[in-house]
Amino acid sequence: MNNDLSRNAKSSLASKSVRLHYIDWLRMLAMLAIFLFHSNRFFDTMGWHLKNADQSVISLIFTGLLDLWLMPLFFLLSGVGSWYALKSRSGGQYLFDRVKRLLIPLYTVGAFVILLPQAYFDAITNEGYTGTFWEGLPIYLGSIPDHIYPSPLFINIFWGHLWFLQYLFLISLVTLPLLIYLKSDLGKRIVNRLALWCSRCGGIFLFLIPLFIVRLSLRSFFAGEHTWADFVYYIVFFLIGYIIPADSRFTDNFKRYGWACLALGLVGFIVEVLLVLVLDYPYGSTEPFTLMFVAFQIVMSIANFSWVVFILSLGVKYLNFNNKVVTYGNDAVLPFYLLHQTIILVVGWFVIQWNIGIAPKYFIIVVFSFIGIMAIYELLIRRINVLRFLFGMRLKKKYD
Repeated sequence: MNNDLSRNAKSSLASKSVRLHYIDWLRMLAMLAIFLFHSNRFFDTMGWHLKNADQSVISLIFTGLLDLWLMPLFFLLSGVGSWYALKSRSGGQYLFDRVKRLLIPLYTVGAFVILLPQAYFDAITNEGYTGTFWEGLPIYLGSIPDHIYPSPLFINIFWGHLWFLQYLFLISLVTLPLLIYLKSDLGKRIVNRLALWCSRCGGIFLFLIPLFIVRLSLRSFFAGEHTWADFVYYIVFFLIGYIIPADSRFTDNFKRYGWACLALGLVGFIVEVLLVLVLDYPYGSTEPFTLMFVAFQIVMSIANFSWVVFILSLGVKYLNFNNKVVTYGNDAVLPFYLLHQTIILVVGWFVIQWNIGIAPKYFIIVVFSFIGIMAIYELLIRRINVLRFLFGMRLKKKYD
């Protein structure tokens, strides 16, 4: 036992001095993945803000595969970032930073610029709106007054893809006491104990227990997307991410179980496809504790976690280094996220009307949307301090 505790202490001390550069790479690559994901949403068979006349099952499968791990990975990576942020900040400073990086972009350029075209396209596609963009502005702005919902999205606006910012702020807020506690001496002992359990055979799969509990309990009460069930589920991934830098054994075990998790992730994805497409099981069903409901929630928990661990394992093995590309990319991640879906929809609005196939349309949307986003970022946002502030970036000093 003493030897175990000694190894725990060494692992913890080693983790304090080492930055996990693969996390920076994965944050940037996850952003590119979500860009490709949303560029594909015109063509799958599910509802979205704007749809191509023809849809494809291949596009649906692509959507389903990325959907298994994208948002869990984003929240996990955000948890890692919070661990580093609280190394050099007090709790109050940490929350103030979250306000600057998340709420200011959300309730300035987000709500009043970026989301406006998305709301317009969505109204045309899903609400039968036939007016012009400018005629629709009073309708959109009239939906913004404070209105409390029984969900984590408290302010009644059209959220588009920016629900993530409010979720992340609220998760940062409600978990802050626990985050601070885990940095105390007693909290470090708990993390060390978790790392010890995870280093045993199959121990890393202990993280599935809270994921099972959340999905099986809350999804029987909250249907659909962006509910309290999702909120608590993402908290679990956020907390897993938060403890990763605290002990190197978490990272070691991602490498150890990466390929096993790929196998589990593939099996989980295949089972999901069979349940949803073949057996016609409704994805958002809340039937409490039927056999199908329990099976689906367990399969989804395993698939979500397994894909995330597999992707982390690849990062640990191949991306744990720093260079100018990842430094530039990580600065651009938040502005890129804020801009990407609106630019994709604007480009796609024109492209989906062309009489060409799905594959060339997708390629054109990806290329021109990426060029547009990076041009706006490089030529405007990155260079102008007012825009840097509004897009959640640190201000550029005169000598930078």
